[in-house]
Amino acid sequence: MWLFYLSLCLGIIIGVTNLIPAKILKHNDLLMMVCVFILLFVMGLSIGLKKDIIKNFGYIGITGVLYSIICVIFSIIVVYLFTSLKKRGDK
Repeated sequence: MWLFYLSLCLGIIIGVTNLIPAKILKHNDLLMMVCVFILLFVMGLSIGLKKDIIKNFGYIGITGVLYSIICVIFSIIVVYLFTSLKKRGDK
């Protein structure tokens, strides 16, 4: 776990000190997108290799959809509550 924090801190330090030239930073979005695609590919490969996940895919799919719907509903409720509280505070 410490490796994640070390990587994050190293990235922040490099970003704050401007150690990377501007012409390389122009391609930062492309680099991030390529890394995301590689991550998704490796995750898909990992899921595909585990036969028990494939067998339970229907159950996992239904559970995932329900979990996503619940998260979206509660996110909307929280945003609505905070927005209404902010509007009251601005008056």
